[in-house]
Amino acid sequence: MRDYVTRREYDDWINECAALAIACGYPVQDSMINDSTGLVLGSDQYEAFVNGMWSREPYELFAIFESVNEPAVDGLPPAAMEYADFGGLCDKVMIVHPGKFCSAHFHWRKTEYYEVVLGEMDLFYAPEIIDFPDLDVVGADVIQTKSMPTGGPWPDDIVLPKGREQAWSQLTSYQRLRKGDPKFVMPRKHLHGFGCPADARTPLVVRENSGYSHEPTEVGKATLLPEWQSIHDNHFLAQSANAGRLANNIRET
Repeated sequence: MRDYVTRREYDDWINECAALAIACGYPVQDSMINDSTGLVLGSDQYEAFVNGMWSREPYELFAIFESVNEPAVDGLPPAAMEYADFGGLCDKVMIVHPGKFCSAHFHWRKTEYYEVVLGEMDLFYAPEIIDFPDLDVVGADVIQTKSMPTGGPWPDDIVLPKGREQAWSQLTSYQRLRKGDPKFVMPRKHLHGFGCPADARTPLVVRENSGYSHEPTEVGKATLLPEWQSIHDNHFLAQSANAGRLANNIRET
């Protein structure tokens, strides 16, 4: 089984995504293009590179270009700092090729919304918070002023990546989002995942705005607050996706 991507394969993928994002009007800068731009969600997902991004085969990998990630700290009263990690601003564009997915996951802190820029977005989610007490997610413990839209049943032609089906089983609601649709809000602690339809003629380009994005890394990250250094605000239901999120296995030769 392939458990790596070559440098040429990786660079070709990310450069294509960057060109597409720029063509759609997103301000991709050189600093946004690096070895963490492409997310391969688990060692078993590198098989996607055998037949390439346009094979339309189901795998969990996509690209993110982040232009703004600002914490909500400046101007806050000191008493509010305990919850500052729930605020802030993030602006990013994500690109998913036909048949590919962003793995089923939730965020403890981050509420986000989606705006389709190009193509169509298959969005899967749980309209109610599902309790994971061992992960500090209990619906009865949070403020909820309104319910999410219920959505519809999954289309019969959705093909998930092999071995990941169980991780998607609790995302019972489905909506297909298109360019010009109202922005779709995904509240924190709600399970969700998304993909690009396998028969799409273009990749999905979707803009996501949210609170500050506490992204995981292998060694933590430099932040203005030491207690933020190791915050991981993305939990994938497939454990191999959690491990794969931290770094890509890129072979230089």
